[in-house]
Amino acid sequence: MKTTLEQFTHWLKQPEGLNLEFKTAKNSFSKDKDLPDYCAALANEGGGKLILGVTDGRVVVGTNAFSGTYNKLPHELLQKLKIRIDVEELNHSDGRVLVFHIPARHKGQRVRSTGDYTYPMRVGESLVEMDDHKTRQILNEVQPDFSATIVEGMTTDDLDPDALKNLKSIWADKKKRPEILNYSTHKILDALNLIENNRLNYACLILLGKKSFLDRLLADSEIIFEWRSTAEQTHHDFRECWREPYFKIHDVVWQIINARNFRIPYQDGLFQKEIMAFDEKSVREAWLNAITHRDYSIRGRSIFILANSKSITIESPGGFLPGITPENVIDQKSWRNRRLAETLEKVGLVERSGQGMDDIFAHCIRDGKGLPDLSSSDHYSVVIKIPAQVQDKSFVLFLEKVARENQILLDVHEILELERVRRGESMVNADLKKKFLKAGIIEAVGKTSGTKYILSHRYYETIGQSGKHTRLKGLTRDQIKELVLNHIRAGKPSRREDLISGFSEYLPQDISNILQELKKNGKIFYDGSSLKGRWRITRSN
Repeated sequence: MKTTLEQFTHWLKQPEGLNLEFKTAKNSFSKDKDLPDYCAALANEGGGKLILGVTDGRVVVGTNAFSGTYNKLPHELLQKLKIRIDVEELNHSDGRVLVFHIPARHKGQRVRSTGDYTYPMRVGESLVEMDDHKTRQILNEVQPDFSATIVEGMTTDDLDPDALKNLKSIWADKKKRPEILNYSTHKILDALNLIENNRLNYACLILLGKKSFLDRLLADSEIIFEWRSTAEQTHHDFRECWREPYFKIHDVVWQIINARNFRIPYQDGLFQKEIMAFDEKSVREAWLNAITHRDYSIRGRSIFILANSKSITIESPGGFLPGITPENVIDQKSWRNRRLAETLEKVGLVERSGQGMDDIFAHCIRDGKGLPDLSSSDHYSVVIKIPAQVQDKSFVLFLEKVARENQILLDVHEILELERVRRGESMVNADLKKKFLKAGIIEAVGKTSGTKYILSHRYYETIGQSGKHTRLKGLTRDQIKELVLNHIRAGKPSRREDLISGFSEYLPQDISNILQELKKNGKIFYDGSSLKGRWRITRSN
């Protein structure tokens, strides 16, 4: 690869951007940090040129970097970055210039650096760590959208009339647009991107295709529901299987689940309230998420909805997409079947942005059921278990009280932080910690690095355990002194060993120090020998 002076002059006139980087590097350039970082960043941005010996102002000053060794760099960079980078020495009239010809990364792959950054990218004239959006954008390049693929031979005659009618009804209702009910079939399909050049795609087949067509082309596009009276039993008490276009069974699936739903009552002052074991919005979000994001290329596996008196579990074929884990599923968003997701979003059934998972978490916590469980997910399936039983009715009242008294609507991250506090776990969001402390929603226990956080006294008053709050919060030193004095006044055994045993939650040295302070203040005195004596109250106390 030979660069002419004309080409080089042309580069000097170009603005420095994502694919062109000039560095002065008059005497040296870090081979272990800067070089791999800039090469990886340019590769991640689609390839480009790294040019040493030129200032930001496009003045050629020459460089002594890698003098006599530059021809070894391609091999070293190949070992570090796993991409081939050609290095060229250009003898310019104003000095020696090094040009690194950096290829674009492979489709769907990021180039990892061995320098200060892991996956660097360019932002303006700076290098930064690649953000989630860019990462997702790259990783999704190799995920072909199955749902946008054309179904050869499928025509509008292969659409289920009931499914089409239900789609119109749901869409018109969700968007408050009754005119949709009068749309022609072609207008519906065109508006929802289910047809291209009079050819229908797989999203159309999944949502509207006749059962006979699904049986022939996509037999695994089915939902299987199983009910067990108890979580422990292996055999099911009821089973239903649907291999039908989704819009034909949209309400049928919920009706079958809801027939086994039950109410969980709780008291709010004079008012009797109730929580449903299976929250409709959460359950619908979960199975729609499965339909939208399942891997339809996996054969022989279906979507399962497994319910019992303790939980409802939705299992879908295909693991999490790259970058998504059970731990970050609320914050990281990605889509396996974009056309299908976009169609359901337009109709008003799903949030393609991923808000559906937020709603599931928020509903569970607000209902006092704890957290949904995604820990059974693996590379081959995503499994979400939504608890049905209320673990802490008082927490439900507490969250309602917090929202009412502070006149705020808690978002999913705020609710999740409060759930962590309820469970005795560490808080992870420093900003929310400050906000909750200021609002009196939580309280700090201890100081410095050992500080822990508990829900405020209002929560413990709600559950009738003010004493537990006192125990968790701890007592002041003066309060402990008063307890020791009351113990001695009551005539209880008052040797040092007795007091240490009676106040076992405190360190022995702390009790000894308190006894000496009380003695110094004239509150108590020691009566008897060092072995058999005991502490007594002075007459004035």
